[in-house]
Amino acid sequence: MDIKDIKNIYKFLRETDIVEFELEGPDGKVRLKRGSAYQIKEVSTAEQGEAKSEPQKEEPAAARADNIKVVTSPMVGTFYRSSAPDAAAFVEVGSVVKKSQTLCIIEAMKLMNEVECEFNGKVVSILVENGQPVEYGEPLFHIEVSK
Repeated sequence: MDIKDIKNIYKFLRETDIVEFELEGPDGKVRLKRGSAYQIKEVSTAEQGEAKSEPQKEEPAAARADNIKVVTSPMVGTFYRSSAPDAAAFVEVGSVVKKSQTLCIIEAMKLMNEVECEFNGKVVSILVENGQPVEYGEPLFHIEVSK
């Protein structure tokens, strides 16, 4: 595989929502990966009820508002709530978080990738168990954004 083929694959990936691509052939192997640090989408109150079962209980429904955002996984990997097995979790339900604060770690290909908060707010729910595999775009946290 020559550089021209790799450039063509890269151009194709840029025009799609594919995040990772790997090709192995007789001439060698190429792996291309792209994506942002994390993805955030707004969630309506109706969608919140449809979220998958949560390992931690949420705060009362009165705390629910239209300013709830979902932090999703930026990649496929393993979700960790702390930096080490014996360390305290980065955040808990009810924790007040600030922009750029680490929420969790996603391990992918033996690399530890910190997922940081994009805004100030409060953790309403944690949607994933520690050590659980996660997919790209999978919801990880519900955050009530401070006004």
